[in-house]
Amino acid sequence: ASNRSCAVRTSITRGLALRAESPRAALTAALFGAALLAAAPAQALPAIPTGSNIDFFGGVDPLGGADLSSATGVDFFTLGLASPGVAGTLGVSNTTGGAFLVFTTPLFNCPSLALGGCGAIKDLLSFNVGTQTLINPALPVSGFLSFAEVGSAASFDLATFQVTQIPASGNQLGTIIIAGSGTMHFTGFADTPAIMTLTGQGAGNTSFSGTVITQAPNTVPEPASMALLGVGLAGMTLLRRRAR
Repeated sequence: ASNRSCAVRTSITRGLALRAESPRAALTAALFGAALLAAAPAQALPAIPTGSNIDFFGGVDPLGGADLSSATGVDFFTLGLASPGVAGTLGVSNTTGGAFLVFTTPLFNCPSLALGGCGAIKDLLSFNVGTQTLINPALPVSGFLSFAEVGSAASFDLATFQVTQIPASGNQLGTIIIAGSGTMHFTGFADTPAIMTLTGQGAGNTSFSGTVITQAPNTVPEPASMALLGVGLAGMTLLRRRAR
């Protein structure tokens, strides 16, 4: 009888000990699970599809030169007016690739440049063409280009910079080609390499057009390829003007 009584007491004691340890065990398990969740890598965002582009346009004035082919800086017009040091106003003319279609869908209401457009571009107040350096502002230029639509925003950080200037000749106006590379940011996507080029022709109160194109991740564009792209765009701009 005494052996049976001892066994019962031992069983009760063990049961009480297990019950006392249960909350601690539950807490330990919960903390362990939370640690695993915190350590799990977040799902990576996809890169913007290669070749996606935004075509943009605006107004520009040369700074420090008689025309764009001799300028040592450029002022991009704000709301259609010259405004050195204030970000210029951009319009969007076209996009390629599904990522940026939000900026040219029928629902995208891009006001005229005089009413605010649908993007902005920072002035390049001073550069040295001979050494291909941007003096003011200094590189890199965060948010050099920016575009906005309800629920979506895109911007381009300018990291490298190259200027090509072509003097006026015959029927061709003095031309400037600004090419650069950097990083494109877009809502819902990972930061993606991109190249940008813009061209303008004339002496003052003139227009420019440009494009920014995404590249494959880990791509480092060569300055020569950017310049060739700019020359091609300048040629297309000239042909369009002659066609008019």
